[in-house]
Amino acid sequence: MPRTLIIAEKPSVARELAAVLGVRGRGEGCLQGPGHVVTWAVGHLVNIAEPAQQNPAWAGRWAMGQLPMLPARFTLGILPSTASQYEIIRRYLLDDDITEVINATDAGREGELIFRRIYLLAGSTKPIRRLWANDMTEKGLQKAFAGLVDGEQKRNLGHAAFARAEADWLVGMNFSRLFTLRAGSLITVGRVQTPVLKLLVDRRREIENFEPKDYWTVEGDFSQGEETFRATWFAPPEFKDSKVWTEAEGREVVEACTGGRGEVLSMEKKKGRQKPPLPFDLTTLQKEANSRLNLSAQQTLTIAQDLYEKKKLITYPRTDSRHLTKELFAECLENLRAVYGHFPEISSKAAANIKGGKKKFECVNDGKVTDHHAIIPTTVKANRASMGADEWAVYEMICRRFAAAFMDDAVFDASTLWIGVNGHRFRATGKIFRDRGWLEAEPWRASEDNPLPDLKKGGAVDVVELTLAAHKTKPPAHFTDATLLAAMETAGKLVEDEELREAMKDRGLGTPATRAQIIETLLAREYVAKDGKRLVASDLGCWAVDVVCAMIPQVASPELTGEWEKRLKEMEQGSYAYGVFMRQVRDMVAGGVSLVKGSSARPPRCPVAPQRNARSKEVAS
Repeated sequence: MPRTLIIAEKPSVARELAAVLGVRGRGEGCLQGPGHVVTWAVGHLVNIAEPAQQNPAWAGRWAMGQLPMLPARFTLGILPSTASQYEIIRRYLLDDDITEVINATDAGREGELIFRRIYLLAGSTKPIRRLWANDMTEKGLQKAFAGLVDGEQKRNLGHAAFARAEADWLVGMNFSRLFTLRAGSLITVGRVQTPVLKLLVDRRREIENFEPKDYWTVEGDFSQGEETFRATWFAPPEFKDSKVWTEAEGREVVEACTGGRGEVLSMEKKKGRQKPPLPFDLTTLQKEANSRLNLSAQQTLTIAQDLYEKKKLITYPRTDSRHLTKELFAECLENLRAVYGHFPEISSKAAANIKGGKKKFECVNDGKVTDHHAIIPTTVKANRASMGADEWAVYEMICRRFAAAFMDDAVFDASTLWIGVNGHRFRATGKIFRDRGWLEAEPWRASEDNPLPDLKKGGAVDVVELTLAAHKTKPPAHFTDATLLAAMETAGKLVEDEELREAMKDRGLGTPATRAQIIETLLAREYVAKDGKRLVASDLGCWAVDVVCAMIPQVASPELTGEWEKRLKEMEQGSYAYGVFMRQVRDMVAGGVSLVKGSSARPPRCPVAPQRNARSKEVAS
């Protein structure tokens, strides 16, 4: 009897899919019924094989003569720990009763790789259809099954997945061996890992080499009648800098203005608006959770994945989009009803705006949604009592941000007041909110109201007190998970402007789904240490970057890795060829190996040489 084989990424997901299809029978490593077999991978069942399996000449101790290792065609290997499950899937993929295969792994690059490696190694030729689920609710899965797409539509995603994995293998295997052999101590190199480590090393050295300078500011308390306000002195002639670089100059300003009367030089009032934020993608969720909840990027990803898979409270979290499609927007009132019980005021205001039909919402843009839309709550109602504190906190952030996206602009009056005192100028600024709008959903974002007196140009004010405050210039801060994620998103460039940051996403280091693991890998390899929230490159990490940069600087280049990530994204979209990308990577690896082999330069000594030498001998044997 003809049946359809469905391959999920995890057993828990397979059970969810089977329940939606009414498949209840149990088999070895699967669930089955008259028309379906639902089975599962356990993460990666198949990986790129070790060098010795690619070529016998690459077996044994590491040696320069083995490099570069450039397989003409990559051999795949079965992971021993899950070989039995692979064999179950392989038998079904080749079973004559199976007429088609549904790829139901996670809807992204890594999920595509898991499925296609199994399918390729098994030698199956059965037709593929792709399940692309944005939420794991029963309704969401039913919708995904109703909208199955031909596997060919995701072929380019598969090409990008293979290219990413093969590029990582080529860079990691060749350069880890190359630098270890040349340096005499173990160095692990990664296509994304090493450029990220360089960001951390550069920041540590910038802080260590920073020389603080003393400076002062002159702070004044002024009054008109019973109203008082504070203003700060600014330096002529441009009046843009409030720093005084010598104490004597600061005292001169204080002495010149003390006891004087001030004159209002100008009083400018402007009406301002602050637009609602876009919903979260994974990176912005991780940054927010690190800043507000002190959760690491990996902790946030784990919580979000559980909220998606197990509790079905949020949509697919490993997304790089912060927008929604028009089709999804038409259903958003149902999502707001689901969160109303916990957030009645803000969800009501968001719903009223949607029902009003007069507003255009910036977050609704089909053109900015590719594989997945932004992270939003599903139509399932949450039971707070069944959730842990961190789990609830992350869910609450997602709900509040979702409602905020459909609420009104925040409206305020911004005031700038300039006071002249005996030839010197002081500035005061204030912001008074007239309508907090979406800030009701995220009240921690609102600046404190700082009302200024309603003064007129030419009016007089009294100088109540002047203070000379001492300061020191500060070095840049060490990275945290939040700020490192932001730097990874823009290939290390400090970008404040949100639109520009969005435009640079395609050139980021890694993807939203992999960035947390990169941080965890650097910590596990002791290249980075955590000091509270701060991520600090270790001496070992500094040494590893120095070795790499002394020999092949481009291996540690955020710009190069960011450019590769852009090419992978283009490959997903069908506008860049797998073969061209892999040729570039192979050429870079071969050229780098040749350069180091021909160089007589001696790398710096490892700061923990005895321990590292012992470990490098273990690896090389």
